[in-house]
Amino acid sequence: MSTEQTSTPQGAETPTAAPFVQVLRGQPSTEDLAALVAVFAGAAGGGGEPAAAPRNLWGHPADKLRYSIFSWQRVTLLERVHLRR
Repeated sequence: MSTEQTSTPQGAETPTAAPFVQVLRGQPSTEDLAALVAVFAGAAGGGGEPAAAPRNLWGHPADKLRYSIFSWQRVTLLERVHLRR
């Protein structure tokens, strides 16, 4: 087992990202900057993909059609609308 250490050469610089927020005028306090960063972080979200919600067919327009309970049209309509995946 060797104890090799990986190091960067002394002349190489690591790339840095541009600042996200720049204060052009004034002297904001650390609390002001923290509030601003919290607003940006909340607006960015970052929660990932939302979970797929199950289909909610409550109040579907097909339910407003008034067929008699023994009608074959109602049975086939309900099968086509509500049992579809």
